[in-house]
Amino acid sequence: MQITKDRKRQVIDLYFNQHKTYAEIAQIEKMSPRDINAIIKEEEARQQKYKQQELSARAYELFNEKKTTVEVAIALNLTEPRVSKMYREYWKLKRLDILNLIYKETNGKIWTFLKLYKELIKKRHMSIEQVANAVDIAIHKLPYMESLYRQAKDQAENMQRTIQRLASDIAALQCKISLLDKTAFSIEQDCRRKHQEIQELIAQKARIERFIANISNGEDYSKVRQIVKETIKAVLSENKKLISISFVALIQTIKADPQMVKLIQNMPSVNDGEQNDNNNNVIKYLEANKDSLLDFAKKNYENLA
Repeated sequence: MQITKDRKRQVIDLYFNQHKTYAEIAQIEKMSPRDINAIIKEEEARQQKYKQQELSARAYELFNEKKTTVEVAIALNLTEPRVSKMYREYWKLKRLDILNLIYKETNGKIWTFLKLYKELIKKRHMSIEQVANAVDIAIHKLPYMESLYRQAKDQAENMQRTIQRLASDIAALQCKISLLDKTAFSIEQDCRRKHQEIQELIAQKARIERFIANISNGEDYSKVRQIVKETIKAVLSENKKLISISFVALIQTIKADPQMVKLIQNMPSVNDGEQNDNNNNVIKYLEANKDSLLDFAKKNYENLA
């Protein structure tokens, strides 16, 4: 059965304004619950669409006031997908279809183009042609430039290692130079001491030479010479006394030993053939009695002295 618009409005009023149930509406309007449900669903859809249109209109208004998507989402309590969808709809309304196309082509990453615009066109004041050339160079020459960059990076790392190795070598050489400086300083000190000792020896030699020259040319030399002569004479005189005393002591020792006297008396002359035998007897006697003869000679020498 065809339901007129008036009856639909009556059902909608009973349900939404008077808050009647399906059973009450069916009793009043003499309609089946299925028809009532269809009318209610249709009205809910229409109201939802109207609310959505109002929400979109408010969002478009905020976008037109230069509000950001974040500010619109906060103001209308919307999620990110809904705000982004409304923003793209706003682009269409403003005949900015190219932005929507870029959004689709970049899968929503339109910020890369915005960054490119800010860095090249706005900040560096490049033209569209210059930007296009830069992009072309980046596409075709960037791999080669990256290869050059890697080579330069490897060379820089090699140079850094070389610099570190040279720094280590320089530190080692500086250590050796420091040791050599200390050694050279020590040798220099030794040379100074040796030079000072040599100067002292030269001065001492000069003093001795002057002393000798003074002795040779002056009265001191005559005095020293006279003292030496007197000392030598005194020593020789003492030696004569010692020799005389020793000789007398020897004679007394021989006279006191009858056996020795007998052996001396029996000594043959030089031409006698028995000279060797008697000499041997004297030598044997002296060797056999040397201790007693020495003691006796010592006593005689002490008595004579």
